[in-house]
Amino acid sequence: MAKQIASIKIPLTSSGGLTLKRAIRLYERIRKCSCKAYFSDNGTTFPIESLTQTITYLSTINKKEILLVLEGEDARVLHQKIMESIQLVQENARENPGLYRHG
Repeated sequence: MAKQIASIKIPLTSSGGLTLKRAIRLYERIRKCSCKAYFSDNGTTFPIESLTQTITYLSTINKKEILLVLEGEDARVLHQKIMESIQLVQENARENPGLYRHG
């Protein structure tokens, strides 16, 4: 299978954005896949290799979203799974706004 590249804008601060629990799940999902992954922000890239470094990096971002780039044979499959997860979280946040307030 040929190398694939896919990208996703990951919400960070909006309702249903990336919490610590969701960041860990995202990291675990990426590590199980045969893809390389990195965040891209303002022309810089951050490879997703270590959980602690990834969480630390995400905690320094002061934007509403960040670009996640996936490279590898399973990039499109992983892209689809992450998109489904984001959509589910956003739907749940709309249906139950009191559960997803950020303060």
